Amino acid sequence: MNDPAQSLNQASKRGMIWGVVTILCGILAIGSPLVSGLAVAIMVGVLLLMAGASMTFFAFQAPSLGKGFLKLLFGLLTVLVGISVLSQPGIALAQLTLLLGFYFIADGVVAMIVAFNIKPDPGWGWMTFNGAVTIALGWMILKGWPVSGVWAVGILVGVRLLFAGMTMLTMGTAGRQVAKTMQQP
Repeated sequence: MNDPAQSLNQASKRGMIWGVVTILCGILAIGSPLVSGLAVAIMVGVLLLMAGASMTFFAFQAPSLGKGFLKLLFGLLTVLVGISVLSQPGIALAQLTLLLGFYFIADGVVAMIVAFNIKPDPGWGWMTFNGAVTIALGWMILKGWPVSGVWAVGILVGVRLLFAGMTMLTMGTAGRQVAKTMQQP
């Protein structure tokens, strides 16, 4: 049986490998934002289709006709939306981008309100800056819509993958450091 330091070292190594893989995926997504954005739209379509199918199936399990009928209608609507997204992923990507722009503006406004409510506590300035940048990003996406649909979702997914990979790599490195100190006498 492995000792804890050896187990931690192995887990950290795997985390670092997955971190590098995730960073590479992020770079690829940023390098081809339309492809990664379409992949997101298709994934949303598949998830909607699966969710709608399961809702439709479980609607027949409802004890009362009224509740089951509403669940059936909602399940069928979800299936139709999933099919619509899958049949026109470019249009779905444009719609997702539009929603994303509005979401960023709302998120930025909320962040700024919270920042001013906690002023002068530490971090309020960074929170205000974050809110302003988020509003600006939302505005850029909306101002450039529908063309921003070509790049926005894909780049944001890529940036998210990049940061997630860096986090995994950093955590793996820290875990290896801890394992090394555990092995020292």
